[in-house]
Amino acid sequence: MRRQFAHQIIFAIVLVLSVSLCFDQASAQRKRNKRSRRITNPVTVTPVQPATPTSTEPQVISTADQQANDQNNSSDVNDQSQNNSRRANRRRAPTAAVEPESNEDSMRRTVNDLSSQVTKLSDKLGQMEQQQRTLVDLERLSRAEQRAEGLRAQLRDVQSKEADLEAHMEQVDFDLKPENIERSVAAYGSTHPEDARDARKRALENEKKRTQSQIDLMVTSRQRLESAIASADAEVERLRKRVDEATGDTQTNAGTNGNTNNTEGTTATEPTTPTTNNPPTSTNPPQPL
Repeated sequence: MRRQFAHQIIFAIVLVLSVSLCFDQASAQRKRNKRSRRITNPVTVTPVQPATPTSTEPQVISTADQQANDQNNSSDVNDQSQNNSRRANRRRAPTAAVEPESNEDSMRRTVNDLSSQVTKLSDKLGQMEQQQRTLVDLERLSRAEQRAEGLRAQLRDVQSKEADLEAHMEQVDFDLKPENIERSVAAYGSTHPEDARDARKRALENEKKRTQSQIDLMVTSRQRLESAIASADAEVERLRKRVDEATGDTQTNAGTNGNTNNTEGTTATEPTTPTTNNPPTSTNPPQPL
């Protein structure tokens, strides 16, 4: 009876050892397959409990297989988490490298756009200032032309009066001759012809002095007007030259901007250039100096 019980115990121990070896080999093979295939979601395999013999005799049960399975499952989970973290890092690295480049490109484009807008605004401001200066020069040119025309009208008036005074001076000189004085006194008749001749001579001499002073005044006025007309003509010529240069520069800048805008694919409008209007001729010349 004791021998039979010992044989049963030995048979149970051998059976348990063989089952544990089978589980060890199966778990090692599953571990190799899982590591080679890199399954992201591993399937947990529940160990199959061996059939226990229906006997009332005591049996020895080993927990080595369960511990090995738990260790394998924990190592698989750790490997999976490490692989996932590495993949996530690899995916984030190119994205992080692309984002700074895209931000830098957008910043560069923004800076270029702003600089081009500032350049266009400065060009437009320069054109507006040039047009404003041209308008001021045109106003000054119109006033200078009107002034020169008025001075010429005054000069014509002074020359006409000067010619009349010179003609009157010639008549006074003619009347101052003795025979003409005698003839004029004889025409009136007088009891004192000598006194009449002296009075006539004094009157003619006084008239000559007044006429000569007026002639001198006309000569002075004529000289001043001629000098003023010369300076006015010089100013008109200078302003006209400046306006012509400004108009030419404006047209050149407009053509350059038009070509640039056509090259960029945009249409440009040429700025309007003021035209020089001839000043109206004064119908009422000012009075001579």
